[in-house]
Amino acid sequence: MLKILHTADIHLGAKFSGLGNKSDSQREQLRTTFKNVIATAIDERVNIILIAGDLFNANQQPQKNIDLVIEQFNLLGSNNIPVCLIPGTHDSLDSSSIYRKVDFEGKCANLKIFAEENISFKEYPGLDLTVYGKPNLSNRSYISPLKGLKRSTSSKFHIAMAHGSFYIPEKIAEDDHVFRLEEVKASGMDYLALGHWHRVYSCSEKPPAWYSGPPEWIPDQRERGAVLLVSLLDSGEVKVEPKMVGLRDYDEVEIDVSGIQDIAKLKARIFEGAHQNLVRKAIIRGLRDAELIINPEELETELGENFFHLGVMDKSHPKSGEVTEDEERLIVNRFIKLMKMQIESSEGEEKDIAENALQYGIALLDGKEVL
Repeated sequence: MLKILHTADIHLGAKFSGLGNKSDSQREQLRTTFKNVIATAIDERVNIILIAGDLFNANQQPQKNIDLVIEQFNLLGSNNIPVCLIPGTHDSLDSSSIYRKVDFEGKCANLKIFAEENISFKEYPGLDLTVYGKPNLSNRSYISPLKGLKRSTSSKFHIAMAHGSFYIPEKIAEDDHVFRLEEVKASGMDYLALGHWHRVYSCSEKPPAWYSGPPEWIPDQRERGAVLLVSLLDSGEVKVEPKMVGLRDYDEVEIDVSGIQDIAKLKARIFEGAHQNLVRKAIIRGLRDAELIINPEELETELGENFFHLGVMDKSHPKSGEVTEDEERLIVNRFIKLMKMQIESSEGEEKDIAENALQYGIALLDGKEVL
């Protein structure tokens, strides 16, 4: 059996400008979680660790982050664990690349950085393993990171690393280092370790191709950070186990304010499930009573100390009073007439729904985002 730790998108040095005075704390947490990733590899006695791009958030890094990476890679080396790494989109192998400025391989004997323009490979005879990869040369490209990938040795196990986007029609930009399912299936690999998407995601079962997501929360991530423990069995079976290693958690709550009459109830709804390591985005929607005044900044200030970070977005709209027809706005006028007819012909719950539909419709026709 071959046991691998697959990680990506660590983003050491990320700015976290949206966190205000918490940004320094989360930058330091990235460093701590990176050390946790290395400790996990040692504790789990993996045979190799794969970093599928964006170890760094940018090619300009403080010396302490460079020193940290060298220290931790050498810690793996002292435990006989090799490291394979590809440059991603944030730390791409361009002319200013950190991998050109710092001789990481010279300082870490157990490290392989894939730095050739086309796909190359590294054999590990003691593991009966060949690892394949290529660097991203820029942050955007129309060239698939899997272009030219094929088995090149007689090893028992073949694993590829790639940093880019799995093609989903009409959802993925063509210049986002796109690769397609047909390329994955034709690769001849036993496993593909992917980076770039910020969540744990499987895009193929045969062969298994997984995104690990970042190990620690970064902006635009929607779940707690993880690494993937991948076991390749002699039988050909591949087992993939996500292991949570990040400290911060994230959630989004949508609050329909139409049934909330006072600000205390709204605060209680935002507060539900709060804890000190939670990053929460609260989105307030619906039609509210005109007397209910919502100030997102005040809510963030008052309730924010109960979270690691709280963001409040108000997309609600005050209910109109008596709805009157507007002869100068023909579409709105026609809509009001039709809805009033529906209200007059309805009873009970259906009438309540129709009255709410009238309010929502007017708001939407006025360009308000309330749904």
